[in-house]
Amino acid sequence: MTARRASTHDIFIEGWGRLGPSWGISKMMAEIYALLYVSPSPLTLEDMSRKLATSRSNVSTNVRGLLDLGVVHKMIVRGERKDYYTAEDDITKVAKLLALAKKRKELDPAMETVEKALAAAHDARDSDTAQKLEELKRHMDFVNAIFHAFAGGEADPKSLARVIRVKDTLS
Repeated sequence: MTARRASTHDIFIEGWGRLGPSWGISKMMAEIYALLYVSPSPLTLEDMSRKLATSRSNVSTNVRGLLDLGVVHKMIVRGERKDYYTAEDDITKVAKLLALAKKRKELDPAMETVEKALAAAHDARDSDTAQKLEELKRHMDFVNAIFHAFAGGEADPKSLARVIRVKDTLS
């Protein structure tokens, strides 16, 4: 018996799924997005469940997460009782939305921790630690500014000035 040859869609969905955790989403979320992205028409939860060989509840949970991120959209099909879903086709928008979600999940809490520790170092008059934390904060501000620039956000003049100072120290 010979193995079934993987279709173009299968190759894309599997590969996209492997990349998902790097972008801050689960393998299943990435596979669902990939399936919807290459699908010529909107799909129901049942369609996705069948094509991805997983439970409907698993698909439903992950689709809700993708809806919250704004990379999947719910559609109403006249005469149908089921909900249908499509992927956001603007891949640049998807990249921005995923980058901002990753920033909120990983960078923002780290920045908050550094800011609290920096305040504590100043209160304790621990200048050595404060100096190290200020340097770390400048680098984190630079990364934060990059995220905002990528996502089309506008930085305030003080943030831009800090970015310029960090850039100068990195040169």
